[in-house]
Amino acid sequence: MELKEIKKHWEESGKQFSKQNRITPTSRDPFLGLSEEKKIIQNLKNNWVVLEIGCGDASHTVRYAKHVKIVYALDIAESLIYIAKKKAHHIKNIHFSIGSALNIKNLYQNKKFDCIISQRCLINLPSWQYQREVIKQSYKLLKKGGIFLITEGFQEELDNLNNVRKEVRLKIIKTVKYNKNLNQKKFESFIQPYFKILKVEDYGFYLFFSRIFYPLLVWPNQPKHDSRINEILFKLSQIINTPGFKKYSYNLFYILQKK
Repeated sequence: MELKEIKKHWEESGKQFSKQNRITPTSRDPFLGLSEEKKIIQNLKNNWVVLEIGCGDASHTVRYAKHVKIVYALDIAESLIYIAKKKAHHIKNIHFSIGSALNIKNLYQNKKFDCIISQRCLINLPSWQYQREVIKQSYKLLKKGGIFLITEGFQEELDNLNNVRKEVRLKIIKTVKYNKNLNQKKFESFIQPYFKILKVEDYGFYLFFSRIFYPLLVWPNQPKHDSRINEILFKLSQIINTPGFKKYSYNLFYILQKK
């Protein structure tokens, strides 16, 4: 999809938003979203000024705001920012803006941030060229030694998971048309001049069992992202150290520090 089509998709998604449903357009798997959120919060500091790119409906933003001084939250979809402002109307330290992550150097040209958060924002850009541009602009907006927290989709790990799914006769998981996953080797090579990788964490245990064990368990019925089983798997993933599942984690969490 092109940028205009992706923007249109998110505008329409915002208009169809349901407050009653845990599965939202910006978080189809609520427990994966919670896993991402917990990792991000663990790395925030209460005196930080933070920029969140691709904040969506602010479901996570409102909780990040509790752990930092100020959050500047940006999304391209006016409909989602409208929902976000209603959700955060009582929170004083969030400042919302409508705009593209490809234009943050101009939108925030007079600011420097302690931290920038990208929670599946980069994968909503249709090319590696655009993804690189946002990474470079983020680098410029960070203070010296600033932290870039990203939790994004990666293709090789999705391929690994799909190979197992094929072995057990499950349909492969296809990347939605408005996403473009990153390539880990290409990503790490590109960021090397700009950022030091402090840590890489994964969601492998949760993704392996929620995408393979659970579907097999309920077959021929369809698995549901907000199921009780996934909730249990999420809780287990928070207490069990399972490094062997990293190769199946098609979402990875990077803690990057500006050089």
